[in-house]
Amino acid sequence: MADVRPFPALRYNPAKVRDLNAVITQPYDKITAKMQDDYLARHPYNFVRLILPKEKNPYDSSARTCEQWQREGVLIQEERPAFYVLEEAFKLDNRVLSRRGFIGAIRVEEFEKKTVLPHEFTHSGPKADRLNLLRTTKKDYEQIFLLYPDERGEIDRFLQTTEEPLMQAVDEYGVAHRLWRMAEPAQINALRELLKERVMLIADGHHRYETALTYRQEMEKKGTIPDNAALCFKTAAFFKITDPGLVILPTHRLLKNINLNPEAALNKLSQFFTLQQIPREQAKAVLRQNEDKHSFIIYFGANRCYLLILKDIGSAAEVLKNKSPEYRELDVALLHALIIDRVFGIRSGEVEVRVAYERYWDDAITRVDSGEFAVALFLNPTRPEQVQALAQKMERMPQKSTDFYPKLISGMVFMDVAEERML
Repeated sequence: MADVRPFPALRYNPAKVRDLNAVITQPYDKITAKMQDDYLARHPYNFVRLILPKEKNPYDSSARTCEQWQREGVLIQEERPAFYVLEEAFKLDNRVLSRRGFIGAIRVEEFEKKTVLPHEFTHSGPKADRLNLLRTTKKDYEQIFLLYPDERGEIDRFLQTTEEPLMQAVDEYGVAHRLWRMAEPAQINALRELLKERVMLIADGHHRYETALTYRQEMEKKGTIPDNAALCFKTAAFFKITDPGLVILPTHRLLKNINLNPEAALNKLSQFFTLQQIPREQAKAVLRQNEDKHSFIIYFGANRCYLLILKDIGSAAEVLKNKSPEYRELDVALLHALIIDRVFGIRSGEVEVRVAYERYWDDAITRVDSGEFAVALFLNPTRPEQVQALAQKMERMPQKSTDFYPKLISGMVFMDVAEERML
C-alpha cells in the first residue's frame, strides 16, 4: 500500500531570490564540471551549493550553507504540509509538449514489498556519495521521478489549477517548470486515498531512492523511529505513466580499453548482426528508420560507421536464457549482452570503469574522434510499456536504460528529514 503524504517544503524566499531561473539546477548526476562552475557563477544562492558544492568537504559545506541560508531568510519553511502540482512544458523535435503531475513524499520501503518498483540496476559510487550528503545535511534536496497507473483518469482532476503558480522557472534547456500549492485537507486526503492501491514505478532516481531506504534502515538500527518520521519518506514528482508528455530518450554507450581493432570487432559482430557501412551524417536517421528491427549504430571514429540489425532474436534467447521474453526484446539488453559482453568482452564487473554514457549523439561522436573513447554504440529509446512490464516482473534493466526527458529540476522545493521532523 503506497503511503503518499504532503510535506512542509523548504523553498527559496521570493523576497530574497526574485529570479528562480538563476538558482535552479539540473539534477546532481547531470551536472558536469563546467555546468557546476556556471551555476556557481550564476548566483550566490544557486542550489548547486547545496547538492554539489566544490569545497574539499562538500557534505559539511552543504550543511553549513543550508543552515546559513535558513538563518538569513534566503530559505523559508512552509508552515503547512502540502502537495505541489507540477507542470513542465517543453519543445522536442519541433513538437510542443507538456506533462502535469504533483510533488509529494512517499514512504520508502524495500522493493520486495512491491509498493515502489525499480527498473534499472544502480552503481555503488553515487549511492555512497548521496548517503554521505543525506547523513550530514539531513535534507532531502532532490525529488525522484515516479510513475503511477491511472487508466480512468481519477487523479487528473486533482491536478487542475486556475490561479497563478506559486513558483515558476525556465531552465537552460528552455523547459518551463510551474508549481502550485495544494494544501486543502479534503483534497489532500482524497488524493492520498486514491494513491494507496497504486504501484509506483521509479522512472528516474534509483540511486536517491535506495539512499533514502539505506538511511532509514541505519536510523532504525540506532533506535525506535516514529512511523511518521520524515526520514521514513522520500520526496518525489509523480506523473501518470500514460501522460502524452512522458518522453524517453536513448542513452548511448562509449567504450574504452578495447583490445579489438575494427576489423576484428566487425567479424565478431557478423555472427549476430547484418552489417552495413553508412555515412556518419545519415546514421541517426537510419537508426530511427529501423527502430522496429533491434538495430544499432557502431562508430569507430574516422567516419567508420555501421548499421547493425539483429539477424535472429533466437541468438538472444541463448545468451539471455535466464531472462524473461520481455527482457530479451529490449534493445539495451541486447546491446549489453551481445555487443558489449560477447563481442568486446566487457563483463558486468567491468562496466563501471570501461563503459560511459552519453545522451547527445554529436557529443558521443566527438568523444570518439578525440581519442577519449574507442567506440560509440547508439540505440533507439526504450518504450514506456517495456519499462512497466519489466518492473512488474521485478526484473531490472541494465544501468542507464532509460533517459526520461525533461529532467526534474532541483531547487524548487525540498524537505527537512531531521530526526525530530514528522509528517
